Amino acid sequence: MKYLNLFLLFLSAIILSALLQWAGMVMPWLFGAMIATVVFYRMVTTHFHYPKWFGNLGLIIIGVEIGSTFTLETLADMAEDYITIIMLSLLIIGLSLLLAGFFMRMTGCTLETAVLASIPGALSQMIVMAEEEKRADLLLVTLTQMSRIVLVVIFVPLIASFTAGSNLTGTNEVASSLTSVATVDMLWMLLGIPAVIYIMTLMKFPVPYMIGPMLVVLTWNVVTDYTFSVDVSFMYAAQLFFGIRIGLQISTLVNQLNKRLILSMLIQNMLLIIGTLGLVMVFLLISEHDFTDLFLSAAPGGIGQIIIVAVEMGANIAMISSYHIFRIFFILLIVAPLINMLLRKNRKRRQHAHDGT
Repeated sequence: MKYLNLFLLFLSAIILSALLQWAGMVMPWLFGAMIATVVFYRMVTTHFHYPKWFGNLGLIIIGVEIGSTFTLETLADMAEDYITIIMLSLLIIGLSLLLAGFFMRMTGCTLETAVLASIPGALSQMIVMAEEEKRADLLLVTLTQMSRIVLVVIFVPLIASFTAGSNLTGTNEVASSLTSVATVDMLWMLLGIPAVIYIMTLMKFPVPYMIGPMLVVLTWNVVTDYTFSVDVSFMYAAQLFFGIRIGLQISTLVNQLNKRLILSMLIQNMLLIIGTLGLVMVFLLISEHDFTDLFLSAAPGGIGQIIIVAVEMGANIAMISSYHIFRIFFILLIVAPLINMLLRKNRKRRQHAHDGT
């Protein structure tokens, strides 16, 4: 019965997505799958199992699309843009930490919870740190991080769509489609992608199902100098798989939230999006980037959601993914250890104060 329910869920998601596409909605396959899943979960049945590999397959498709946009030319352009990448990433992280204090006052949570809930783009790492930090509220950290993903998926494409169109600098218009790649070359990628994913999983690397395929295709592009794009039908499928996953997250979130938490998370995440928009407007004065490209590069969401938006907007996928990949590395290698050290010092200071009394 659960397989029949899963089939009906997919069918309803496909039908609604097709209708939204016909109506001209932004990102119809993502939003259609999200809406259909929430309605199905809340009003039809919860008795179905959504296999994890469906979502991972969507990430693999997105990873291949990201990799296909990296050429020698785009890599050279990014190397010249490293100052903007570093400055904007630092400012976004700084803004999120400033809002952590505001979030702490709104919810009455601990400093540990507020900080771990506020860092954007590193959900899994922040959840792991919340599990290890005794004073952190794991549920609140998880819900806040997940709700940001939902809000980013809803609001970022709407903001980006206001300026998308005539002046985009996207580099995802390339020579041929994925289905035109030679069979031998395709076999090379099909073998390389799971191997790299497996190695990155063993290393506990973030988002291996997206970054692994991206690295394989990027390497193939640079070595062969033959580029391709992912067929639009594959990208629709990726949005569908991803939309159902996010729809399930929304459905489960609703049951675990009260009005105060909902309002607090909404205000904090909207302030982060608005603050990001303000930073982007400042950077537009000192750079030659297009608004949509720069806004999606800075947007405080996961790389998977943002790249789906970028593909739909026709934006510069290579540029946008490079900003987000740098932010992931920066958070994992520098910010997360630094936060861990500061929270450990804060814990020792409280312990000393307690021993003194």
